[in-house]
Amino acid sequence: MMASTKEFDTIRLVWTDLNGVARGISIPASELDNAAEEGVGFANGVAELTLEPGLLDDPKYGPQHGDMMAVADLDSVTPLSWHENMAAVFTDLTTVDGKRFDLCPRSALKSVVEDVRDAGFEPFVGVETEFSLLAPDDDNGWVPFNYRCSYDMDALDQSADLMHAWSDAMNAGGYNVLGIHQESQPGQYEVNIEYDDAVTTADGVMFFRHMVKALSRNEGLKATMMPRPHSGEDANGLHYHLSLWDGDENCFAGGDDAEDLQFPAGKHPHGAGISDTARYFMGGLLEHMKALTAVCAPTVNSYKRLIPGIWAPVNIAWGPDNRSTVLRLPPELGPATRIEHRVTDSAANPYLSMAATLAAGLDGIENEIDPGEGTLSNAYEEDYENLPRTLPGALAHLENDAVLRDALGEDLVSEFVKLKRDEFDRYQNHVTDWEREEYRDEF
Repeated sequence: MMASTKEFDTIRLVWTDLNGVARGISIPASELDNAAEEGVGFANGVAELTLEPGLLDDPKYGPQHGDMMAVADLDSVTPLSWHENMAAVFTDLTTVDGKRFDLCPRSALKSVVEDVRDAGFEPFVGVETEFSLLAPDDDNGWVPFNYRCSYDMDALDQSADLMHAWSDAMNAGGYNVLGIHQESQPGQYEVNIEYDDAVTTADGVMFFRHMVKALSRNEGLKATMMPRPHSGEDANGLHYHLSLWDGDENCFAGGDDAEDLQFPAGKHPHGAGISDTARYFMGGLLEHMKALTAVCAPTVNSYKRLIPGIWAPVNIAWGPDNRSTVLRLPPELGPATRIEHRVTDSAANPYLSMAATLAAGLDGIENEIDPGEGTLSNAYEEDYENLPRTLPGALAHLENDAVLRDALGEDLVSEFVKLKRDEFDRYQNHVTDWEREEYRDEF
């Protein structure tokens, strides 16, 4: 990922708040080495590390303590191909005296990755990232860019130049785009990005969000990562394809005999073709799935995605090539063996959601948590435990999950929960048009 900094005039230092929103500072490229050694300061009281300024009550984070430091990671230099001589550089946040800032999502992921490495594995993650493309209407509003369906060829024609620009920008940034297609909701696109180490992939998700918004805006369009932007339509996910490696060995792969590596639809033995490490990793994810939902589906709107019938999982189960379960085992086995985590949505903070996911999987390996048998049936119609139906319900599970609290950090979880409960309280204080139509003449 490391690119030469000599070709750039301007650097955008990027950090991510707890909401998963990218923030940043623009500096001359000549200041980058100093930004990597000492960091660049910014006022922590207005840094959007929380939804509301002042939500952090602990004096150690208060505005009286002045600046926070964004310390540049020189291994993350990422060219912005749509701007001349400009690159983004991702940062970790520290206090002014150089200590790790407990609420830095990127640092939280790095810490969990080190735990996974200490256990003998290198975690890799690929992503399917979905978003909705909107066009202006005659009433100064926004409507879907098109009304096409999955894999529609006309949709590819309509957006051919944009898709080419998205791919070029990602490739220039060091990320390999495997494919782009129209998805099932109007104006919805899915971009598949090749797997990489977890931190690089999380950086890539943040880069992708910034890029796709910028290039779409240049064409008079708007890209939104809102999980469910349209009533009565499907929703936007951010699926993680997870694997653990030891050198050149995929530790999720099972036996080498041909029978294990075959995957005939409807006939695959439950668990065949995967290792015990993969099974236990899935067991950990299922064990912690209710708490994981809080960071993987972190907005009020997220829970309008997690309902049956719109290509989103609601049942805590796994299955071979089964898209009705929270965990899917894709049919490509052997070196390509991986676990698809389907709960995460397009609004999730990729650093926090990956950190929590890896911590849950590692707990499964360390404690040999059995995921049970996979299902080849429609999980919506089977008797499994369900994901939380609301954001407060998921937050309660996160608060009670000692493994995830320890992995993410007690302070981070505490402030994340405060921030998200504040979001829900503001939502509760708002009366929607649907409620007025549904109730005003009934009572």
